[in-house]
Amino acid sequence: MDYKIKIKTTSEILDLFKKIKNSKVDIPTHISECFSVELLDVEAFKWFSEHLKKINGPPLHTLITGDSIVLPSPPIVEPSPEYKEKIRKLEQRLKNKEYDIMTKNVDFRRVRLPEDTISYQIKQINRQLIAVLQFVISTAAGFLFGFLGIELMLSTTFDLGFKLLLGIICALIIALAEIYFLAKKLSEDFEPLELETAVKIHQD
Repeated sequence: MDYKIKIKTTSEILDLFKKIKNSKVDIPTHISECFSVELLDVEAFKWFSEHLKKINGPPLHTLITGDSIVLPSPPIVEPSPEYKEKIRKLEQRLKNKEYDIMTKNVDFRRVRLPEDTISYQIKQINRQLIAVLQFVISTAAGFLFGFLGIELMLSTTFDLGFKLLLGIICALIIALAEIYFLAKKLSEDFEPLELETAVKIHQD
């Protein structure tokens, strides 16, 4: 794939090239090939610009139009079979999920789905409450460590402002870590739930 910018030669450019050629100038083979196919690369265009001045030709910008510049186009990559299969599975999963939502109230099989039971809802609420409580306790413990723990470890006394700064820094680090692991855990829990639901529906 050629990623170089090319410039189409117009009839005026070709006439000027003939004048340069008639002036008994040594023309490299590459330059001649570019003019023969009527498509100049950067090197050929630079050569033409330099020799155009020698024959007192017109300004170079007057010879170029918007259609003369040929920009390289990116290669078209064909999706791999694995990628197509993955897209097909995702589309099928979305269709199954939409179908479940539409038929949940009229199909008795949908009542047995785990997300429709009270125990499942209570379990999810408890899990979320535990996650929030763990986040609060971890953040508070980090603040206390920075506010008091470092001072006790070093057996020294810090100013109140500096102690608050240490506590906030430690609490912020722990809070960011807790948010990361919480988001990772939620994403891991969400994926098996969808797979389990889809498998159970097809088995029924």
